[in-house]
Amino acid sequence: MTRKLASAGVLALGLTLAGAVAWGAGIFSTLPIVGDTSFCASYIGSPTGQTGATGTGGGAGAVCGQTVPAGPTALTGEELIPADIPNTIGAQPLTVAVPAAMLGASPNRLIGGDFTTNLAQRLQTTKGIAALASTSPTAAIITADRWWVVAPAAGITTTIDSTAATAVIPGLNNTKALRVARTSSGAAGIACVGQTLDAAASQPLIGNNAVFSFWEENGSTQSATNGNITVNVDYTSAADGAATQATLGYAGLNGSLFALGDVGLTSAGPTNMTRAIAGLTPGTPGSVSSAGVSTIPASTTWTRYGVYAPIPVNVPGTTTPVTSVSVSVCWTPTATTAVATDYIEIEGLQLEAKPSTATASMPAGVISPSAFERRPPAVEQALELYYWYFNYESQTLASAVATCENTSASVAQCYVPFPEPMRLAPVVKYTAGFQAFAQVAETSVSACSALAAATTLTTVPSNAGALVACTASVGAAGTANHLLALGTSSATGIISASAEP
Repeated sequence: MTRKLASAGVLALGLTLAGAVAWGAGIFSTLPIVGDTSFCASYIGSPTGQTGATGTGGGAGAVCGQTVPAGPTALTGEELIPADIPNTIGAQPLTVAVPAAMLGASPNRLIGGDFTTNLAQRLQTTKGIAALASTSPTAAIITADRWWVVAPAAGITTTIDSTAATAVIPGLNNTKALRVARTSSGAAGIACVGQTLDAAASQPLIGNNAVFSFWEENGSTQSATNGNITVNVDYTSAADGAATQATLGYAGLNGSLFALGDVGLTSAGPTNMTRAIAGLTPGTPGSVSSAGVSTIPASTTWTRYGVYAPIPVNVPGTTTPVTSVSVSVCWTPTATTAVATDYIEIEGLQLEAKPSTATASMPAGVISPSAFERRPPAVEQALELYYWYFNYESQTLASAVATCENTSASVAQCYVPFPEPMRLAPVVKYTAGFQAFAQVAETSVSACSALAAATTLTTVPSNAGALVACTASVGAAGTANHLLALGTSSATGIISASAEP
C-alpha cells in the first residue's frame, strides 16, 4: 500500500509539474504544495482511513500522516531554477540559479512590434493618400498600425524600411523596421514613436514591473548627441476611450493619446501621466534620470536594449487607480538640414509584466526581458484591426464598399461592416469621393455630396460596423426604399474608424 501511494505521489508530481498547480507529498514530504495544502488534501479518492494533511500533519499510520509544509498560493516567477550558461571556450557550462520568469516568453502586451508582419495601413501610398511624409505633428498621429509618432521639428518622416540585409532578430527572418528620419530641413527638436495601451491591455502590468525591450539601430549620421535615444515607460489615470481622427483618417489626434507635453515639451499630457522607469535591464548601457526617463547611447548596429518600470496600482499619494501604460522611444536630432542617414530604426518591441516583489536575490524584482514573442501574422493583423479599420476601395473601376437603402429622396443610409469587431465603438471619419449606385433596372449613379453618421438603423452594434448617411439625390431618382450600393468615385474616397486609446 505504501509503495502504491508513493507511486501515486510520483504520478501526481509528474502530471502537475508543468502546470505548477501542486507538488506531490507523502514520500516527498519536503516538497511544498503550490496552490493547495498537501498532496493528501488534493488527492481525489484517498484510501479510507487517511485524512488530508494541512501542513502540520495528517492521518496517523499512513503516508499522509507525515508533516507537509504548506506552500505558496501561486507561483510568482521569482522562483529560482538551476540553469546552465555558456562558459569560456572548452570549459563546462556554469550552473546558476535564475528566476523562473526568465526561462520562457511572457505575453507581449504590445501589438505590431514586429514590423515584418505589421499591416502598416497608413504608410501605403497605393491607398490614394500620401504616406506620412514630411509630417511634424505636435500631437500624436498613427504611423504603422498601433504606433504613434509626435515630432515638432520639420522634416520628420516615418516609413517601413525593408533594406536590412539580414534578420534583425536572429532566427526570425524579420528584415523590416520602423524608421523615424529627418528627410528635409527644419528646426531641431525631439521626435518620439510609441504605443499607448488601453485599460484592458494595461491591466497585467499594474502592480508589476513593466519590462520594455526592443532592437534599435542608428543611421550612420544620426545626429543626436552621442547617438543617444531616450526611452519612456509612462502610466496615467486617463479614462479609456476612442481616439478622434483627423483629415483623411490616418491621423490620430487624441485627447488621451500622447502629445508634446508627454515628451517633456510644451503642454500637459494625459491625466496624472507619470514617467516610471526605475532602471536598465542587464546589458543595457545608459542612465535613468530622477524623472524616470532613460538615456541610452545607441549603436549603428542592431542592438537589443531594455528598461524596467514598476507600475503602481494607484497614482502615488492618491487612491486614484492607474488605468493605462504607454511606451515610447525618442531621439533629438541636432542637424537641421536633411541627411539621408539621420534616423533611428526600431524592431521587435516587447512589453511584459514581471513580478516587482523584492527578494534578497532580486532586489528590484524580475527586470530581465524574455525572448521576443512573435505571434503568427494572422493573429497580429486581427489584433491591429481590433483598434483600427481602414477602408479604401478607390481603383480605376468603381467598387462597392457598403449596402445602402434610400430612406428619403435625398438620403441613403449605408452600413459598412468592419473586418473585425473593434474593442469599443470607434470614432469614424469620412472623405468625399463616394457615389450611390442604384441596384434596380436603371443605371443611375449619384455622387454623395456628403458622408456623415447615419441617423437611423442605430440598433446595429457600433463596434461591428459604421452606419453612414450618403446625402444626394440618390439611386433611382431618389426613390425611397430602393436598395443601393455605396462605391468609390475618386482617389480620395476613404472611410476610417479608430478605437485607439
